[in-house]
Amino acid sequence: MRVHKTTLILVVLLAALALWIPQRHRLAEARLALAEAGEQLARLDERIAAATASLESTRRLLHEQHVNHAATVAAAAKVEQELARVDPESQWVAPPSAPPYWNAGSPYVWLRKETLPKLGVRVFTDDGELRPEVASVLTANARQQRALNTAAPRLLAEYRALEVANAERTDEHLPGIAGDGPKMTIRINPMPEQGARLKQEFETALRSELGEQRGDLVMKLSEGWLDSQFSRFGQVPKTISVIRHPDGTFNASIQSGHSSTSVGGTTTIDKYIPPHLLPLFSDMLSRTDSADPTGPPEN
Repeated sequence: MRVHKTTLILVVLLAALALWIPQRHRLAEARLALAEAGEQLARLDERIAAATASLESTRRLLHEQHVNHAATVAAAAKVEQELARVDPESQWVAPPSAPPYWNAGSPYVWLRKETLPKLGVRVFTDDGELRPEVASVLTANARQQRALNTAAPRLLAEYRALEVANAERTDEHLPGIAGDGPKMTIRINPMPEQGARLKQEFETALRSELGEQRGDLVMKLSEGWLDSQFSRFGQVPKTISVIRHPDGTFNASIQSGHSSTSVGGTTTIDKYIPPHLLPLFSDMLSRTDSADPTGPPEN
């Protein structure tokens, strides 16, 4: 009985010891974790203190910068006012920060270069000279303007002379030319070789004086005018038909490539037919001429 009781006590002690040892181990681990957490908290407090100090320093620096910026802006405004008084144009030399920009008080407007070809601007006069306002936008100096105003009119005059030399009469009148009265039709056949040469000389003159970028811009802006004046540089035929009615009025039709225009019942054809081709219709302008001028001219 004594042995059994002793054994029981030992078993109880062992069981208690088995429970106590893990608890002591967990307690030690908890104390260690608590110590580490305390150290981390201390380090975090140090970092918070450092960040707070840095934030305060940044705020002071930012405040100083704001003060300095305000002073700089005020000083710049005074300088701009003085400069505007001495040189009024100087206040418009700086481009806007974000175009498009419209300043009602400014005599100028800023545009991106790629916008210019989209504008309906007439670049050349009827005689082929560069219009002064276009030359100003292109910043072409006096020498460049003189050179272009010599080359372009010369090339245009040469092409017009070629048209006159190659004009021929035909009995194939354009639509709208019918009824009583003398009729005349002039046809100018394509001149691709001469046109290609003139186009090359025209582009060379532009790029030589204005550079490639401005030269290409002029070609794009004046594309419609060039096609009209040079018949797409000799690539398409041009036909002009005129009839003079018994009452003295005229019908005229002009076709160049796929483009055509007509006018009827007009008392004059001077403003509808290019001046260099108008002498070819001199018979039509004579009211006393009763002969049919559609036949070949006399030698």
